[in-house]
Amino acid sequence: MSPSVRVVATPVEGPDSPLPHRLRLGLAELVTAARLAGDVPLPIGTDTPHLDDRLTERLAGTRATLARELLAEELARVDDDGLEGALASLTGRGLCDESGRLDPAVGAALTSLAGSPVSVVLDVSVRRRAGEVRLRSWFGVRRGLVTQLTTGEGLDVELAWFDPRLWVSQVARAVQVEPWVPEQAPLALPDYVSLPSELLAGVAKAQRDRRTDLLPALASTYVGQVRLGDGRAARDADSDEILALLQTLGGACRGRLRLLAARRDRPDGSPSVTAWLLFDDGWHELRPGQAATSVLRRREPQDLGLVTLPIVEGVP
Repeated sequence: MSPSVRVVATPVEGPDSPLPHRLRLGLAELVTAARLAGDVPLPIGTDTPHLDDRLTERLAGTRATLARELLAEELARVDDDGLEGALASLTGRGLCDESGRLDPAVGAALTSLAGSPVSVVLDVSVRRRAGEVRLRSWFGVRRGLVTQLTTGEGLDVELAWFDPRLWVSQVARAVQVEPWVPEQAPLALPDYVSLPSELLAGVAKAQRDRRTDLLPALASTYVGQVRLGDGRAARDADSDEILALLQTLGGACRGRLRLLAARRDRPDGSPSVTAWLLFDDGWHELRPGQAATSVLRRREPQDLGLVTLPIVEGVP
C-alpha cells in the first residue's frame, strides 16, 4: 500500500505565489475519484468495452490488443471493493476517508477541470532513439485556480492545481525537453524563417514519399521567396541556404507540440491554436505569415506560457 499523502486545499494569499499541488494517480484511482466527486466528467475516454483509441495509442510500443487488455485490467480496479481496488488505494493514501468521502481539495480540482470557463489542451510529441515520447495535458482555468491533468502513456496520470500566477512556469515544465544529441553540436536553424506555405508542404510531402532528391529543384525554384533573419533583420536566402533549410525541415524535426485554448463560456468563439516544432537546437514556433507564407521563430520553453498568458489573465 502506498504511503499516506494528505492533500489540503490552500487559499492564495499574500504577495508570493504558493507551490503547485501535485498528485500521481493510477487511471483507476482517477476514475474512482471523479465518481466520488459527483460523477465529474473526465477528458480521458475510459468507457468500456470501447476504450478511447487515443488512450490505447499512448501505450507506446504495445500492441493494440495488449494495450486494451492492460487498460481493461486497470479499470477493473474501479469496481473492486477489495484491498487491490482503487477505493482502498485512495483511502490508504489519505485521499478518501473510511466513509468514502473524497478529499475536498481533490474534488474541487476535478470539478474545476471539467467546468472552468477556459479549457486548454496541450499535446507534446518528441522522438527519441528509444521511441516516441508523448504527453497530453488538459487544463481548466478559472479565476484564482488552474487545474491540470497530464498523462504520458495512459495508465498513470498527474493531477495538479495551482495559482494562475504560476502559469508560465508550469507550462514551461511540460515542454522542457533534453537536446536530441546532447554530446554533439546541434544543427541550428535561423532565429527567423519565412517561406511560402506551399514550399513547406512540398518538403513534407517529399519526406513522406522518400523523394528528398527533389529538394535541390525546390530550393532553386523558390530563390527570392525565402527569408532568414536573427529576429531584428531578415534577408533573402540563396539557393544553397534554402536547400540546407529544406533538408533540416524535412529530416531533422524531432517533435512537435500543439496548444488549443477555448472559452467554454463562449461556445461561438473560435479556439486559439499554437503550434511549435522541435529541432536539435530547441523549439521553433510555426505560424501563418502574410501572403500565404509560414513563419518559424525560435522559442524558449517559457515562451509558450508567456504567449498564452493573456488567455489565463482574461478569465472573468
